[in-house]
Amino acid sequence: MRTDLVALAGLSLLLLAGCGLSSDDPGTASLSATPSATSPTSPAPTASASPSGGTDATLPDDLRTRPAVAAAIADTAERQKVDPAQVVIAAWSPVTWNNGSLGCPRKGRSYTQSLVDGELLLLRTDTGIFQYHAKAGGPFAYCATPSADYSVG
Repeated sequence: MRTDLVALAGLSLLLLAGCGLSSDDPGTASLSATPSATSPTSPAPTASASPSGGTDATLPDDLRTRPAVAAAIADTAERQKVDPAQVVIAAWSPVTWNNGSLGCPRKGRSYTQSLVDGELLLLRTDTGIFQYHAKAGGPFAYCATPSADYSVG
């Protein structure tokens, strides 16, 4: 399992470092009934993790129907002007964010400097990967400029 986590972390860093990010919104955009359209984030790892924290080849069966995930899917569909059925869950994992920015810091803002349990969700369309971050039990927020400030599981 340790090897899987190291590989996932290494792939994440490699993909984030190798791709330029572009977006009108340099930070997060909370999900609402009328989300705004911005460009996708850079590609990220496509491995998934099970709810127990171990890596697994499959996603939880109910993941797509969870209200927070369904809202993120609807947000991505609106951003890309596609049917929600065309949005694929590329990866999902419980994570521990290193601080209150939830892995999506915004310039000029300060954050609590304590660990935060949460989730990382990657959604894919034909045009790109969209990264969403959440604290445990909270709604997902789109992250245009993600950082690697988290640990898996």
